[in-house]
Amino acid sequence: MYYHGSSINSNDPASGMIRIMKDLLNKKTVMIIFSVMILLTAATVAGVIIYGNMMFRIIESPGNESFTGKHYAFICENSQDGFYSSIYEGAYKEADSRGDYLENMGENIAFRQDKYELMELSIDAGVDGIIVEAGESEAMNKLIERADSEGIPVVTVGSDNTSSARKSYVGFGYYDLGTNYGKELLKTATDDPKRVLVLMSPDADDSSQNIIFQGIRETIERSDMSSSFNLETMAVPDTSAFGAEERISGLIMRNDELPDVIICLNEIFTTCVSQALVDYNRVGQTTVYGFYENSTILSAIQKQIIFATFTMNTGQMGTFCIEALKEYEEYGNVNEYLPVDIKVVTSDNISDYIREKTEEAENGQL
Repeated sequence: MYYHGSSINSNDPASGMIRIMKDLLNKKTVMIIFSVMILLTAATVAGVIIYGNMMFRIIESPGNESFTGKHYAFICENSQDGFYSSIYEGAYKEADSRGDYLENMGENIAFRQDKYELMELSIDAGVDGIIVEAGESEAMNKLIERADSEGIPVVTVGSDNTSSARKSYVGFGYYDLGTNYGKELLKTATDDPKRVLVLMSPDADDSSQNIIFQGIRETIERSDMSSSFNLETMAVPDTSAFGAEERISGLIMRNDELPDVIICLNEIFTTCVSQALVDYNRVGQTTVYGFYENSTILSAIQKQIIFATFTMNTGQMGTFCIEALKEYEEYGNVNEYLPVDIKVVTSDNISDYIREKTEEAENGQL
């Protein structure tokens, strides 16, 4: 019997199976190679997109020669606050119309940073100007002084730091706002004393809300009806909507009698009080004065859940901020205070107010 080494009989069924297996292996190899090529192509495309976006940001930054405008920073404590979001939008549009770029410093950061850390980032980045919700703390004062010493002008908005080197403050007078609250309260005076609860930030370093409270108290004390109101305060966390909701829900859901009047000094408090009154079926058991506006607040006024809110043109505030920076750049000085009008919105005038806002938006004024 002879064996012919490696020769294979083509008519042998086993050899046919081997050939089929080889063909399958070859096809599998081709598929693997094809799949790898698709993955590499996708990775390349993704890399090009990411690189393009990076280049776009670099082109926008003031360090690139092709970008001829200014690079400004916008900083606020809470990015969820619609009041400051609306100011940013107004400022962004104004900066963009002038060929400049306004960056919302806390918007695209993965982990939360407070306004002091964002100030440091902006100064280290060498921006051309900063717009910041400042507050009266000593830490913010030092950061504004540092920015000024490095040639970066600072404009405060909504919340001032009066003793700092800021170039201008855009917003409302704290005391004036308190006076407005006080005047509205006096319209409701009766012979029976009313318990008035003012919801305030627990931030001891920020005196702005203390000044608002002082305006309320002194307006009432100067009137003939000072004995008609008993003022109290309650600290509510204001760095997040969750913290405010928890504290305010605890107030509203209790079985004891609610204050006759609740005054909210920011948008988050106002929204949370409105929602809690509905959730716990306590609408009509207290009179609420709010601050600023959003769809929830305006709807609550229409439904008489909230009696009134104090608001202002935030788009105009944003425009004023950019104008202040540009004026300082051109002339080396600018008005230290750029005030905006305070409006009181109630169920009596809300229809007119909404119509005016709609017309302004259509005309590009917001």
